[in-house]
Amino acid sequence: MADEFHWWGQDTQFSASGDDLVVTGVTELNQRIVRALLTPPGTYIWHPTYGAGLGRFVGRALSTEELTEIQSLIKSVLVNEPDVQNQPAPTFTYQNDATGLLSVTINYIYAPTGVPQTLNFNVPAYGS
Repeated sequence: MADEFHWWGQDTQFSASGDDLVVTGVTELNQRIVRALLTPPGTYIWHPTYGAGLGRFVGRALSTEELTEIQSLIKSVLVNEPDVQNQPAPTFTYQNDATGLLSVTINYIYAPTGVPQTLNFNVPAYGS
């Protein structure tokens, strides 16, 4: 089944003929990763444990424990994605600046093709 082209925080995309635009491959995987990281836990009614909820870490200085939790949440999402190659393991960095903005960069290998990929995104605060 094809997945709908829909980046977090943006409108659904449509084809020139007005049909839902579908997505496959690396773009689909990147959308799945971002969706899993940004969805607040408990808000997806069919899967109440789905979502890492990174948005709760935006807008303030973070403690060492919270930074460790962010690292754990990102790892858990990447480990559960079958299209992210496990060896070598994906790497990621995240930064929390003075304004409270949280940005994430993930480097991984797309398992179906073996091609390295980089995914960059800023984490919106809840309600943004």
